[in-house]
Amino acid sequence: MSGCFDETTEIILYSLDDLRQSVVAVHNGHVSGTKIGDPLTGFAVSKLKDKGNDAPPYYNQHPIYAKDKTPLRGNTYFILDKNGNPRAVLCINTDVSRYQKAAELLQSMAFLPSLSEAHTDTIELDRLQTTPRELILKYAIEVSGDPNVDPSRLSPAERMKVVEKLGDDNFFLMKGAVSQTALVLDSSEATIYRYLSKLHKKG
Repeated sequence: MSGCFDETTEIILYSLDDLRQSVVAVHNGHVSGTKIGDPLTGFAVSKLKDKGNDAPPYYNQHPIYAKDKTPLRGNTYFILDKNGNPRAVLCINTDVSRYQKAAELLQSMAFLPSLSEAHTDTIELDRLQTTPRELILKYAIEVSGDPNVDPSRLSPAERMKVVEKLGDDNFFLMKGAVSQTALVLDSSEATIYRYLSKLHKKG
């Protein structure tokens, strides 16, 4: 597959066995700065909940950012087993910065607003390599309403709400998710499992 693309396109294979060291193969990793052993992207984690019969296991042509803020066009494919459970993720990302620059030039010649100005408020971009920790912190901030929140100081009810949000994203389908959550929230794994049990009973 790597022979089908030039140096501006990267191919990344993620294993879902360990979300903290998910990248098992990468071609042209310089495009986004991805390397072997990097975690699963936040985009892939958030889309796990959509896999299955209700939605196709792929997301084409979605805008994302590399670590250095380079704009990329992403294509994400979930690899499912015979039971429909996700086992791996294949991402094909292309650096579109040169196309954007060409478009900006043409638009400036036509006296039109630039693409970045026209779409700043309408395009939601995912940053590559959003770590599991960052995802947990994101929900801790949402639950507490404090952008500088210390997760270890969350109340039990707030921690349970964070776990609920992560569960809604199917975060706990991946190996290591419980231990990672316990670490960030400064809780025990037993506590996280207890929250999950309560949420399951709650329905």
